[in-house]
Amino acid sequence: MRIGIFGEGSDPQCAAVAREAAALGADTLYIDSRALDEGKPLSMLDGKTSYQGESVDDVKGFYVRSVPSPSVPAMKKDESLVLYEDWFTTFTQTRERAAYFLAWLLQLSHRGATLVNGPHAASVMQHKPYQLHALRSLGAKVPRTLISNDPAAIRAFHAEVKDVIYKPVMGGAVTRALDAEALERLDAVTASPVIFQERIPGDDLRVTLVGDEIVSCVAIVTPEQHLDFRDDPVYSSGEAMYREVVLPEPVQRFCRASARACGLTLAGIDLKQRARDFVFLELNSSPIYMDVELKAGHRISRAIARRVVEGARAVR
Repeated sequence: MRIGIFGEGSDPQCAAVAREAAALGADTLYIDSRALDEGKPLSMLDGKTSYQGESVDDVKGFYVRSVPSPSVPAMKKDESLVLYEDWFTTFTQTRERAAYFLAWLLQLSHRGATLVNGPHAASVMQHKPYQLHALRSLGAKVPRTLISNDPAAIRAFHAEVKDVIYKPVMGGAVTRALDAEALERLDAVTASPVIFQERIPGDDLRVTLVGDEIVSCVAIVTPEQHLDFRDDPVYSSGEAMYREVVLPEPVQRFCRASARACGLTLAGIDLKQRARDFVFLELNSSPIYMDVELKAGHRISRAIARRVVEGARAVR
């Protein structure tokens, strides 16, 4: 049998999952998520799908590394981002390419194929307010949060909470402190809401869960703690280290329940830990984990491959 991997061909996580699938006796069909960008032939004829002239309908399980989304074409000019002159045509093309792949993934899901993760989950995870709602409804501890485009409400929240951070509703930028300079620019938020939260001190934890199995839980260790570890030059250069953490059973239960509530088979869950206090920050439907796998020896790729292979074998 064979499984599928949908992602960029150069992605090391895709390669690692393929190796683990081979160890389980499964061949791998790669469908490059950039295939349409590069003009490679894909077709759906009366619901039957082919990729570069080869039928792919026999594949009953996929590791979905990412789900493409439309992008506005921009370039840097004089230290600023500017649109291409023909941006609308290019944007429409990226929208249509994304729509094709999304429709195909939804079709696979409707037919009962095993997708880790499916497009529904990826779409839900883009919306951080829903994640917070799901976590809060389960009784998990989350930061005090205001999502608003109202400068008066934001100033009142800051006056009460004091130490406040902010980030986009759909992600895509690092977390920033709501400092004096940011407070002076609050009138800009009237155009679109922003997430404001109390700053939570403590260690940054990343939990990786596959199904109900917590495959990995580590604290991210760098010489200096940053507001957002992704903005730490040590982390971004691949020089961070990881300390294994054993979560208390109640926190493990919240991890499993939150992934299920958000429809995730594979989840990266970010928490803050201070002594015995654990605060949930967010979930990720396609976590980046290779550095943890290589340095901590946690077999995340094996768990993903096993889930896809076993799920594909169970499909009739």
